[in-house]
Amino acid sequence: MVSTSCSPDSAVGATELMRVLSAADAAREITAAVAIQPSLRMPLVDANGHVLAEDVMAAVPLPPWTNAGMDGYAVRAEDIRGATASTPIQLQIIDAIAAGATPRAPIGRGEAARIFTGAAVPDGADSVVRQEDTEQSGTTVSVQRDRDAGGNVRRAGADLARGALTFPAGTVLGPHQIAVLAALGVAHPVVHRRPRVGVLTSGDELVPLDRPDEITSGAGLGDANGPALAVLVSQAGAIAVPLGIARDDAAELERTVRSADDVDLLITAGGVSVGDHDHVRSVMQRCGVRQLFDRVRVRPGGPATFGLFPDGRAWLALPGNPVSAMVTFELFGRPAIRAMGGHRVTERRQFQAQLGDDVRRDATLDQYVRCTFEWPVGETAPLARLTGPQGSGMLMSIARADGLAIIPAGDGVLPAGASVTVMTFD
Repeated sequence: MVSTSCSPDSAVGATELMRVLSAADAAREITAAVAIQPSLRMPLVDANGHVLAEDVMAAVPLPPWTNAGMDGYAVRAEDIRGATASTPIQLQIIDAIAAGATPRAPIGRGEAARIFTGAAVPDGADSVVRQEDTEQSGTTVSVQRDRDAGGNVRRAGADLARGALTFPAGTVLGPHQIAVLAALGVAHPVVHRRPRVGVLTSGDELVPLDRPDEITSGAGLGDANGPALAVLVSQAGAIAVPLGIARDDAAELERTVRSADDVDLLITAGGVSVGDHDHVRSVMQRCGVRQLFDRVRVRPGGPATFGLFPDGRAWLALPGNPVSAMVTFELFGRPAIRAMGGHRVTERRQFQAQLGDDVRRDATLDQYVRCTFEWPVGETAPLARLTGPQGSGMLMSIARADGLAIIPAGDGVLPAGASVTVMTFD
């Protein structure tokens, strides 16, 4: 990464925008601004969760040869039609073909080959009679049912033709896609690398988890944001780089930001408001960050801010309150990380639900309330019930939640029973 120098001089020319955006507009600007990660080849199993950086074409057909769908006898359909237990048809066995073996000869009139699941079907055969419908005696097999005439044969290329587009660039690799690539012999797919995301929390009141006695004695607050955001970053598909806790000191914060020049996205939590001890914005200005917006019309999390360092790396500032930080991460951090990793779908799944409780609207801010989802018997839409008091200091309100219900800004109360858009945490 190109090092970012933070100094008073570097603030010259930094754009100070006072823009307040909706959540949707902010997310669009973020995903358009972040840089997609470069591509690399990696071992197939290690590529789980990565996104293909180029199309994959089928170098071989699937299946690669016409093969047997079960153990039995490869035959010609016309030779076994009419076979019954009382009037069996006798065929001469000319070959035995195990999986991986090559047939020795084609099947002619009145002939059969013993065959096993996955083995290549010999030329001339178009059916595999399951072995329970047969009886073998020496080199002769007696076919006693004709239900498999034309069946139990898996044609070469029936699943995937040679040269076909298997997966386009942008496909997320999971175990099912990896199985296909392995079958095609793709040992090292070309994927986008995972972005490195620095997580920096700030606040004199915060205590790291390696000092639990201070937390339990009430001498300080346990740093909830650091661990929570690191996990959310990993779940979104990035590599979390914990940067610890910065004190409410501009010089210390600046030193930490300067040292974090090897991350693709820097997420800060706290210090982004306008109090005397909130130094994040001024430090970022001195670092030459070009700020795209400095507030969003949401509750919780209005002070969320996004910008770009001079070298193109991204910065996302989240509020220090843990509930606000986690909600705004879902709205902006997760889409940013997924866009950087090459994902085509960057946002959480959304659907319509029925509000289970009255919610008082905010006149100017869209609210993202924490809720559980219930599916009443006979209903086509889930019921979104609040998890309790929705204050931004209520950590249990998000710990109990299945997702967020979006309450549009407006007057009065949105009543229980109203249709709302919800987004899930899964």
